[in-house]
Amino acid sequence: MVLLAVASMAVVSGMLGIGVAFAAIPILSLSGLDLVHEVQPIALFLNGVTALCSAIAFGRAGYIDFGKSALLAGVATIFSPIGAVAALHTSEPALWGCYFVAVAATLYFMQERQAQADKRLSFSHVLTLAAPIAALSGLLGVGAGFLLVPLMVFAGFSTHRAAAMNSVAVVPASFASLIPHAASATVSVSLVLPLAACAALGALLGGFLSSRAVSERALRRLFIAVMVALAAYKLVALANGLHLAGAASSCAPPGFVVVDFPALPCP
Repeated sequence: MVLLAVASMAVVSGMLGIGVAFAAIPILSLSGLDLVHEVQPIALFLNGVTALCSAIAFGRAGYIDFGKSALLAGVATIFSPIGAVAALHTSEPALWGCYFVAVAATLYFMQERQAQADKRLSFSHVLTLAAPIAALSGLLGVGAGFLLVPLMVFAGFSTHRAAAMNSVAVVPASFASLIPHAASATVSVSLVLPLAACAALGALLGGFLSSRAVSERALRRLFIAVMVALAAYKLVALANGLHLAGAASSCAPPGFVVVDFPALPCP
């Protein structure tokens, strides 16, 4: 089920040029893996792989401005590891709180109409904002494209061009963000390899479809729909977890602390 879900979302991420980490994090977290030491390292690796495959498809279609993409890649690669270091010292509830704030910001930028020609953000402004965005993406383990694509769309870039340029930019940033996790990550190679293979094939397909068969409007709507669906699904899962925790605590005798969710019903 996890392989199928990641492969499916890799097709979507390939179409959007943002890497699959934004979807891999909630998907993998539902399997019970540790967020910082297992989910984030796997998601960052998959993000780099899928962004690379997406970039190949967009590059063949001629959407990539390699000069601007290289500048974005440089900023993202420098600042993403800073956020990854911070993630090692941040509580899981705080990380999920940041995740939902980032989703809200993404939806705002994607729903807002492009600014008037004299009020649009210049590319230098985009580069400046890319630094904190990259740090935040490293903190969340989702890859910089998660927020950079909506920002560039808001600044006046077409959705296809923004997706194409960011697919290039997030490749080195994703792999650089893995470095702070190297010492503490507890990742099974037998899990990562099939995930990476499925994700790569999905991203190649998604990039090809997006660059040749999907309109600007459809691509933007897809981005918004995916963000809303994933955030809502994870919010429901977290709320259900809190409900189970409360039920488990109410079953505990006085003086005892419940640290896990027992499967036994309340007497």
